[in-house]
Amino acid sequence: MESDGADARPIPVLVGPTGVGKTAVGIELARRFGAEIISADSRQIYRYMDIGTAKPTAEEQAAAPHHLIDVVDPDVRFSAGEYGRLAREAIQEIATREVPALVVGGAGLYIKALAGGMFDAPEIPPAVRQRLVDEYRSASTDALHGRLSAVDPASAARIHANDRQRIVRALEVHDATGETLTSWFEKPVRSRSRGTRLVGLRRDRAALYGRIDARVEKMIESGLEEEVRGLMVRGFGPGTHAMSTFGYAEMLQCIEGELELKDAVSLIQQRSRQYAKRQLTWFRQTGDIEWITVDEGEGPAETCEKIIRSFTDPLF
Repeated sequence: MESDGADARPIPVLVGPTGVGKTAVGIELARRFGAEIISADSRQIYRYMDIGTAKPTAEEQAAAPHHLIDVVDPDVRFSAGEYGRLAREAIQEIATREVPALVVGGAGLYIKALAGGMFDAPEIPPAVRQRLVDEYRSASTDALHGRLSAVDPASAARIHANDRQRIVRALEVHDATGETLTSWFEKPVRSRSRGTRLVGLRRDRAALYGRIDARVEKMIESGLEEEVRGLMVRGFGPGTHAMSTFGYAEMLQCIEGELELKDAVSLIQQRSRQYAKRQLTWFRQTGDIEWITVDEGEGPAETCEKIIRSFTDPLF
């Protein structure tokens, strides 16, 4: 990437919890400065999952070009490291056209990976990974965690005994490379980014939760159940990784008769609020974020003005 002039400026990154209004404000910023948006949303990377992830609509994507949306199918396990690589490639490609880039999203690990702060995770060939997954399938989660304790005690202590996905990932790394996941964590990290400038959006907690609850209700009205049924027709059912996330897991239970619709809606709202709380905790611990408070009734254009005024030097 170029190292002088405008290209040397840090990449602006708009962060904040789910439901705070990042999409609308990001599009407004991009429209004003002629920027293209790189999504940093860990669920919008999946194809066919539009309503439940609050993916930017076709009209919104037409207002500002978006990257890293609809990247993989829902049954693909997509890592933060893979995101960081693709995001940096997108930034480089945008820079060759002398166009500004704006990152928008709430996935803390994605943003950390973009900044070059993730360890260099080993690439495991798909055939090897599938062989190992088949091997682990017949073992209980307790047994797998016990095996991890034997080969990589530090990872076993860090990963909850019921977190089968992360347990399997740690075992995959060990069994495919002969090195523990802990040893990979301890390798020095090389900075691969020109730097980021984080701008965070926040709202009054009660107002944020009210927006989240209303958005879930709108998702139901917009056809979340039909979207989930369509995913099932494509073969993405309860065993699919992306379908275990909030919104989709509850709707699957509703379709299968395990939950009443009203109970599913309540659970989705609850899990969405909990996710927002975790995001806020992550970003508060991150530091170096310029926080912008969005007042009730404030439109994206007004928030955009606040952001622009908060910096003494140009954002782009």
